[in-house]
Amino acid sequence: MHGAVSLARLDGGQIRSDLLELLACPKCRAALMEDADGLRCTGCAATYDVKQGIPVLVPDDVNTVHLEEEHNLALMMKSREQLPEERFNLGQWSLSKREFWAMVRSVVNDSPPKRFVNIGCGFDPSCAEFERLGHTFVNLDLVFDMLAQLRSDCGAASCVNGDVNRIPLKAGAFDYVVSIDLIHHECERLPELLGSFRDLLKPKGILFLEDPNAWGLFQMAKSIFMPRFAYRSLRSAYHTLKRSTHRPADYEFPTNVWRVMALLRELGFENIRCYPHTAYPTVSERSYRMYRSLSGSEFVRKYHNYHYMLSAVRA
Repeated sequence: MHGAVSLARLDGGQIRSDLLELLACPKCRAALMEDADGLRCTGCAATYDVKQGIPVLVPDDVNTVHLEEEHNLALMMKSREQLPEERFNLGQWSLSKREFWAMVRSVVNDSPPKRFVNIGCGFDPSCAEFERLGHTFVNLDLVFDMLAQLRSDCGAASCVNGDVNRIPLKAGAFDYVVSIDLIHHECERLPELLGSFRDLLKPKGILFLEDPNAWGLFQMAKSIFMPRFAYRSLRSAYHTLKRSTHRPADYEFPTNVWRVMALLRELGFENIRCYPHTAYPTVSERSYRMYRSLSGSEFVRKYHNYHYMLSAVRA
């Protein structure tokens, strides 16, 4: 039953029954049921572990290169000492995240309980606010350690270890899907990834999306007009020299805000709306002042910021 909170002990942890009813086998999409050793698929009979109350639903054919790289990036961001010259930049990342969640709050005005999922959540404690209001909030990430920390430090009730390419959640189960700085990690398969987000939503459910923007004021010359292999090589060299705590993986590439909106329309989304951004990460304070002087129009703040952020309604 939606909203149920009974608990079953598995592998030294707990998994909520309201989370269990949202899970799907990443192999065959069938429902999962409790088993003496964890979880078992009711369709193909595949078995899955539950660790620290977190279902481990990573498929056998996960891209191991991506898995290792994402794990290394998570460790670097968690353990790397903050350099003085990066404080302004990291502050801009934090401001960008705050602006995104302010946008979500401005749209979400439903009474609980509603169902949220944050896909590729990383260590984002924002779930706590929505859980306090009585919503179900699922945190999904490929890196188990990020989820374990989110659960232990922030009390996140519903965490799932899974792959965005085989999202282990039931179709049509969610009122809201959240994706922050994720889709550029899978830039080669945007139509399929955005389609999977749509499939998770109920009719009239809302997708909230933020991602690095190929049309950002200080990156369009590189991401739009430079060959992709050259852009990636120069970017890797730059972050190595700068010892950046936000060094991107080699397979990442900024997404095109115009293309993403077009794909969402093709996938059956409506009421697609972009929102203005104040924060502009990855640049110096001098460059940021230049951006602010050039961003007098709302159009620039929406479509030429480092990030774009948008909402879209499943028709």
